Amino acid sequence: MKLFETRATDLSDLLKGKKFAIVGVGNRLRGDDGVGSVIAEQLQSLVGEHVLVVDGETVPENYLGLLLDAKPDVVLFLDAVDFESEAGDWVLLPLSVLGDKVPSTHTVSLKLLGQVLESSGISCWLLAIQPGQIGFGMPMSDAVVATARQLVQMLTQLVDGESLRPAEMSGEVLGG
Repeated sequence: MKLFETRATDLSDLLKGKKFAIVGVGNRLRGDDGVGSVIAEQLQSLVGEHVLVVDGETVPENYLGLLLDAKPDVVLFLDAVDFESEAGDWVLLPLSVLGDKVPSTHTVSLKLLGQVLESSGISCWLLAIQPGQIGFGMPMSDAVVATARQLVQMLTQLVDGESLRPAEMSGEVLGG
């Protein structure tokens, strides 16, 4: 079962009417692990400067100050997470579940980053994408590439929706 088909409404409901930011996380040298970073890079070129989209790569904590300054209601992190499903499946989770139930290569930094943001009143969520292959030097799997394309399209549509209030970004495009 592709979780994509059942979670698009949940994602829309989460962001509807809220000021939000998107942070991609991942290591592009490790196959599917780079999916969050790839999605963020693609979103940056599609949504322009009217929304804060950060390619946090393997160090999303480096953007803590920027996220706090933007004062979004919600920060949506995109990352490859093994939740024992089929490659390319995705699920929307509160970031607070990291480390307890969901194994991620970025668990410690994302969980701590989420705790700091949440202590400032910012809701933190994880759009977790099931990787197929994360070996060093591996390409992204076809299933994860297809999911990344679908998510870019869906998130672009959500950002362009009139009912959403993206967190504004000033200055240059970040990460990449």
